[in-house]
Amino acid sequence: MPQRGGGRGTSPFTVGLVDTLMSWMMTGLKLSAIAFAVSTAYILYGIYGGHLAQAVEPRVIANLQLMGRIMAASGVLATICLVFVTHEEIAYAVVAGLIGLGLLLGFPLMVAGQVSQAAARAGDIITSWAATTGQGIIVIVGLRVAWEIVIFIREAPARREQIAVDQGFDKPKKATGRPTHRLSRCWEMPFCHEAIKEMCPAYSRRKNCWRIRQGCNCDPYLIESLLKKGSGLNVLPEQGSEYVRSDLTSHQRKAGAERTTECRRCPIFNEHQREKFRLLNPIIVAACVIGLIAAFPIMREFYQMTIHGAARLAERLAYGSHVPVGDWVNRLDSPAVWYFFYIIVGLLALSYVLKAVEWAVLKVKLL
Repeated sequence: MPQRGGGRGTSPFTVGLVDTLMSWMMTGLKLSAIAFAVSTAYILYGIYGGHLAQAVEPRVIANLQLMGRIMAASGVLATICLVFVTHEEIAYAVVAGLIGLGLLLGFPLMVAGQVSQAAARAGDIITSWAATTGQGIIVIVGLRVAWEIVIFIREAPARREQIAVDQGFDKPKKATGRPTHRLSRCWEMPFCHEAIKEMCPAYSRRKNCWRIRQGCNCDPYLIESLLKKGSGLNVLPEQGSEYVRSDLTSHQRKAGAERTTECRRCPIFNEHQREKFRLLNPIIVAACVIGLIAAFPIMREFYQMTIHGAARLAERLAYGSHVPVGDWVNRLDSPAVWYFFYIIVGLLALSYVLKAVEWAVLKVKLL
């Protein structure tokens, strides 16, 4: 995966600082991962080793408190270091988010089946620290996902320029007196040949060439006529042969003696599509924001139903009825968790909608 940003204008001091920081992050990741594994193993051993099936000594309670703090601190630190070390690949952060979700939802079920009523205090400590760890990891992963969305939106202009380069239409063949816009006619686009404009049926009918499927890049006979009458149209011979014939030989489809250029390959139509995307982009963003605001109460009710349904399912699957596993799951139904969840989901939805519009307008030209 290509690196983002930089290279150009980066000083040796900055490069050295980044390398040093990455080295520290790698060391922190290793140490925190070890601490996280040891503390989690200690807690799991207490759960499945039968030590919490009876009354627990104060010493064990203190140890569980200590291991819970270590698990939370090391888990959050390991996630931060992982995000920095693997900043070019979001998949690692997603895996960390799944681990955080497992801590948040899995530990209540494990505790409910193994901890007795006499050890309920120990169960509360374990599930509380597991929830804290899971929530911290998920928050960090959510911020990483949000940053990925920001990067996607910020790099959209460069990505569209690369599409233009790949299609071979990165440089206009003539300068226009005024900037183009969504309502610009085909003959006002910077790729339209000025010399052949008077002979173009689209210009004479004052209709865009992509509407009537006729135009200077559609009909090769217009180009041949231009070449024959070049002197009368004030076009130099070398301009006519080298400048105009280039469009005849690129991206063309032959059917017998006919030669045509598809609209999706035409530089004039592609310039029109880019202007259309520039107009649609802010409209789509505004529509998504309005849609998210309008859907807020509906999604809030759906979220509450999902959490309460998960709590009832957890109570049904738990082996013991004396542990309030449903109450632990219901802790997710809090304003802080809900707002964070809705913001991340909204940003994801916005990024995918923008990506779909970009694909439909610039890639396959469906819109």
